[in-house]
Amino acid sequence: MNLFKISLLLFILFLQGCSKGDFVTSTNEKIFLDDLLGEWTLINYWADWCPPCIKEIPELNELNKEYSDQVNVYVFNFDRLEGDELNEQLLRFGVKVPSLITDPEEVYKYEVPEALPVTFIIDKNGKLFKTLKGPQTKDSFINAMNLN
Repeated sequence: MNLFKISLLLFILFLQGCSKGDFVTSTNEKIFLDDLLGEWTLINYWADWCPPCIKEIPELNELNKEYSDQVNVYVFNFDRLEGDELNEQLLRFGVKVPSLITDPEEVYKYEVPEALPVTFIIDKNGKLFKTLKGPQTKDSFINAMNLN
């Protein structure tokens, strides 16, 4: 590879590293919408004061573990917590899926109901496919995306 190609490749990698990303997680991982295309994306809104939300966490963890090759599973704290406060809650409730700190509502332009829990399913083309209101299970998530 000649010097020009190497320089160009390094410049492109530098620009990617400097770009903001469409979402940022609680661990400062950048997520780009283009990287989510071709797979389902599930975004669950939760809060520590919502018992059904807490009950869903193991279901989300299991879904993520078993279907990570087909579904991107994320949570978003309804109270918009960040930093240590959010990380403490994620640890306390055993959340093992990435937690977004960028509000997905701003990116996908859907309206979040005032009642929790609520889960938004984004299809493989990046479009809102379904809104699930109320408590869900791993099986109800799988059925909603027709993963069987």
